[in-house]
Amino acid sequence: MTLTSVLKKDLLINPYIILLLLVVLAFANSLQNSFVWDDGPLIVYNPGINMPFKEMPSIFLTPLWKIGTGSSESPQIYYRPVVTMLFVLNYKIWGLNPAGFHLTSIIFHLIIAIVLYKTGLLLFNNDKLASLISASIFAVHPVNNEPVGRAASGEVIFGFFVILSLYFFLKEKKYLSWIAFSLSLLSKETAVMLPFALVILSIDKKGLKKGAIEVLPYAFIVGLYLMLRMTVVNTVLGDEVGQPVLTRLLTMIVATFDYIRLLIIPYPLNPIYPGRWYTSISQPKVLLATLIVISILVLAIKIRRNKTMLFLLSSTFIMLLPVILRVNAFPSAKSSFYTAYIAERFLYAPLMFFSLFSAGSAITLLKDKRRSYLATGWIMVLIVFIPITIVSNKIWKDNLTLFGKIVKESPDSPYVLTYLGNAYYENEQLAEAVKEYKKVLGLNPDPEIALTVRINLGTIYIKQGRFDEAIREFNANLKPMPDAHKFDNVHSRQGALNQADINKTFWEYQPCFADTHFNLGLVYLAQGHIDKAARKFKVATILSPDFAEAHYSLGNIYQKQGKFSDAIKEYETVLRLDSKHADARQNLEILNIKKKQLH
Repeated sequence: MTLTSVLKKDLLINPYIILLLLVVLAFANSLQNSFVWDDGPLIVYNPGINMPFKEMPSIFLTPLWKIGTGSSESPQIYYRPVVTMLFVLNYKIWGLNPAGFHLTSIIFHLIIAIVLYKTGLLLFNNDKLASLISASIFAVHPVNNEPVGRAASGEVIFGFFVILSLYFFLKEKKYLSWIAFSLSLLSKETAVMLPFALVILSIDKKGLKKGAIEVLPYAFIVGLYLMLRMTVVNTVLGDEVGQPVLTRLLTMIVATFDYIRLLIIPYPLNPIYPGRWYTSISQPKVLLATLIVISILVLAIKIRRNKTMLFLLSSTFIMLLPVILRVNAFPSAKSSFYTAYIAERFLYAPLMFFSLFSAGSAITLLKDKRRSYLATGWIMVLIVFIPITIVSNKIWKDNLTLFGKIVKESPDSPYVLTYLGNAYYENEQLAEAVKEYKKVLGLNPDPEIALTVRINLGTIYIKQGRFDEAIREFNANLKPMPDAHKFDNVHSRQGALNQADINKTFWEYQPCFADTHFNLGLVYLAQGHIDKAARKFKVATILSPDFAEAHYSLGNIYQKQGKFSDAIKEYETVLRLDSKHADARQNLEILNIKKKQLH
């Protein structure tokens, strides 16, 4: 009995069980992955992740990177409340167990594959083989390694609502489709393109006038979404690009080609594709890319009578269009110092349509008597894709693995080297961290990167007992901002800082400078310079009033100096900021007893 006949008669294996087994086989090893990259600020170190249920409506009025962190990064470009809500609900179920977050992604990925299968049945006249091939290729495709393998990736929830909206559209359950579409918009900005794809099917089914009317509610929803988005965030998505029009056009063509290549031949894969520009039509890759793009346009014209296939082919690129238009304008993570040319995660939703198109094309080309060949080819594709996916999932194992991989592609990027140094630092591999940080400083990095690197270097030197080198690094942080010296001297003479006089740029770096002064205080304390240490801790508390450890360290010095009232105030501040600070509570109780004895 052939595989084709089994699928037709449902005699042995249910298609849903096949999809379950494939997803588990391809992505089970991602359960071992840690939190990596911006999983930290968005999940691990984000106090908003534990918000009470009653506060969750505030998510819909806050940019992605401001929730919980209070981040003031400018501009705020991401408005994805449904993604944030998923993080919060994940935390309430799993806590900070990364395996739980990854399990949620795997479950959503499986559900998407199942809905994709059911969507294929609707598009291909209940053809189970074509539908299963589509869903299974999507289920194990290697480019899905980041969406499923990284905790803070919101692609799975976005993809879930996109395919759900399409499925309900085909079932003519319009209200459910509208709801799913609305939630897809609140998951990721590129969902605005879905109505442009749906109009192809709608016009084919109901004619131009009625078809356009059918899609109007989606356009209305987009309008409401854009108004809401503009009230919450303060910029269009991405950075401004200063390249000539021809350069941007050629680069978009090549980016389109590279996305096609990843869909068909997903190897090699990389977590980041560094920014690049193509400037001449005579460049070999530009010529090849132009030929491929023209071929796709010709193909679209040839299949225009088959509206289902035209819809699937067009939708692949319609869903990709926003990222193609903004090529090299998307910052990696939340830093504008390192832009991404393309990203594999952007293919998650387009791959749904491409998988359906590929299977539909194969079924159309091969008549019933040759369908066994199709099943054989399908199995071969799975055999190739699954091992690549399993290996690619390991890229996201931890920050050392991730940034070790990225640095091979970008060995001279201060941004990437800093992240690799941070990974070594977090892993207590201090010598390796120092080596990477020194590479960064040797590349004359942006002042903000240099600031972070020198703070980390100084902290490492404290741990290693290299106090003079630590002081040098911390003091070097103040050199780009002359006002820091100026007002530190004011503090020495007057015992206070006049915030009104401090340069605005200096205050933008306020939290980092608070760290710098605090760490200098630790060095002076280790050297026995108590007065210098007290002054640095005091400056840190003024620059960052919520800096609990700076208040605690200052309280300890006041206690040693016999300034009990001042020490009590500092310990009370610590407990107000951190009610679980046991040492501050114990010291406060001792001082209150001493104070009563003195009176």
